[in-house]
Amino acid sequence: MKSTQLHVIETTPEELTENILIGVDCKLKEFFDKYKPPKKDEEELLTVDETLEILKCSKQALWNWRKNGILPSYRLGNRVYYKKSDIFSKLIKQE
Repeated sequence: MKSTQLHVIETTPEELTENILIGVDCKLKEFFDKYKPPKKDEEELLTVDETLEILKCSKQALWNWRKNGILPSYRLGNRVYYKKSDIFSKLIKQE
């Protein structure tokens, strides 16, 4: 029969717990880096209703601003969106 050596390492329960926590922490960091939510500085697109709520205007006024190029809009499929930064920059500049 072939004999193998067994190495016994003495560790305290505290050291074992710390090593396990370090491993779990590392794996959680990898997971959250892979699936992190979008940053707040990324552009936020608003629907027509959300834009109307911010601007407190009628749909007709918003449509006229879009048609005349005052407020740029973006289409995804058959839906119209507005960038939040565009809305606030137009409100500040009042162009």
